[in-house]
Amino acid sequence: MTALDRAVQSAGSQQALAQLLGIKPPSVSGWYDRRRVPAERCIAIELATGVSRHQLRPDVFGPDPACPISETTEQLRAEIDCRMSKRALRAKLGLSTDMQLAKVLKLPAEQVEAWAEEEQVPSIPQVLRLLSIEEPLPSLAPVIPDPDANRIGPVDTA
Repeated sequence: MTALDRAVQSAGSQQALAQLLGIKPPSVSGWYDRRRVPAERCIAIELATGVSRHQLRPDVFGPDPACPISETTEQLRAEIDCRMSKRALRAKLGLSTDMQLAKVLKLPAEQVEAWAEEEQVPSIPQVLRLLSIEEPLPSLAPVIPDPDANRIGPVDTA
């Protein structure tokens, strides 16, 4: 369950949350489409429902100081699929630029910018750590044995 789901549940419905915030109900349902709550609404949601602004937008307000790191990791793991594209990863994390993604991954911006937008994010240690994956995923390509493996000998034999 996302932080927005918890806020809606706490208010009773999307319409009730909209009323508490003094906005129209379609605005709340639009947050689901965009997969993030506008930063300017987070504090009001926190005051109205008790759902932390840090949980609603950790990219803006930072990690929740009251939430253990393992719980934050579990939230990210639930929301991020290791087969996603760079564009999808940025969207899930609420980031708008490669520079921000590079900062989160602690990588040079040039390296992140070089990744194709719609291809799978590379399985480098920084990405795997963010996704909480201990080992690289096995390759989907079939392993073809080397037919000459037994015929290779020292150079002086030839």
